[in-house]
Amino acid sequence: DQDNDSKVNVLGDVRCHALYTDGEINIQGDLHARDVVYAYYNDHTLAAGTIHARVVIEDDHGIMASVQAEHHFDMDTYSQGYGEGVPERLKELFVDEVFEAEEEEEPARLDKFGLFDRLRKGLPVFRERP
Repeated sequence: DQDNDSKVNVLGDVRCHALYTDGEINIQGDLHARDVVYAYYNDHTLAAGTIHARVVIEDDHGIMASVQAEHHFDMDTYSQGYGEGVPERLKELFVDEVFEAEEEEEPARLDKFGLFDRLRKGLPVFRERP
């Protein structure tokens, strides 16, 4: 809560493959992400006009934008990865390599760092669509 954080302000649109934030980002235009927008941690917000992405995950991080996504896990639905049906939905979407090992009586959790490492390397993160 006392980290040296900075605020990012963008006066136009943002186009990217994927975006991960645990800080304060304010986009005056729209955010267009080809794959994933992952907003993590509760002390900051991600603000934009509209967020366009295949998957948007609000992991206890406020998003102030309209969201147009195939799969949108809002803060209440995602519930830090424990929301009703969330682990199953994530397993249907993402390859096994982006999940942490399952523990007894705990479903496998999405590894956000593993997910973005694979995206950075150009490796597949999504299961093949039928």
